[in-house]
Amino acid sequence: MVSGTGGRGGTGGSDLDTDAGLLVANDAAKCAQLNIGILGNPGSNGSSNFQAWLQMRGTTVARIQTTPDVPLTADALKPFDVVVLDFLPRDYTADEAAIFGAWVSAGGGVVAMSGYQDNTSEDWRANSLMMPLGLSFAGDRFGGPVMQFATHPITQGLTSVTFIGGYGVSFVAGGTTTATAVAFVSHNGDQAPVAYAAQIGNGKALLFGDEWIEFDSEWSSQPQIPRFWLQIFSWIAPGDRCMLTGIG
Repeated sequence: MVSGTGGRGGTGGSDLDTDAGLLVANDAAKCAQLNIGILGNPGSNGSSNFQAWLQMRGTTVARIQTTPDVPLTADALKPFDVVVLDFLPRDYTADEAAIFGAWVSAGGGVVAMSGYQDNTSEDWRANSLMMPLGLSFAGDRFGGPVMQFATHPITQGLTSVTFIGGYGVSFVAGGTTTATAVAFVSHNGDQAPVAYAAQIGNGKALLFGDEWIEFDSEWSSQPQIPRFWLQIFSWIAPGDRCMLTGIG
């Protein structure tokens, strides 16, 4: 397992060493199990390897919010250290967004994806939760792969990550959120940011404009996809939680 300094509501993050392609624990004895919630349904392609990979590496994983009739409450979020916003079944209300924002600001970690249906009314549902925090998916849909990365713990060692029909990511400064663009795709003559890593109060977030990074086809053919996820969770999770145990 991998552990870090601090705790939920603290600075977060993990103190990591890289050794032969694996992230190694500096003080595993002091960490607690990482609890992950996946909100929404999987995308259109198979993604069973993603959830199985998380569970095999010492985490607990539960998928919730799969139907549009279930409210998002503080009690629903309480069991989780980290949530992944997958293909959400609906837009969320301002009250639900406030609950979600409070959870993140208190030390939660969030990963949001997009690009499911080539239809912004469905693909941008995560914006209803993330836009109040200053982050959103925006613009037209375009392809990659991602081959340009800013220096950041999430992007360490990456040279190419799948990006097939996704969106750019936008950040509006203000409030308690600070953010850095960490991945880019050439689009319309510019380097369009397709991922932002953000500090939101005591919590952290990673918005990535495509959902193909969760699909089995990419896990079997793109060895950097597991590394990308490993480094995402290592960065966004509260610092007293055990991280994933390895890439392979």
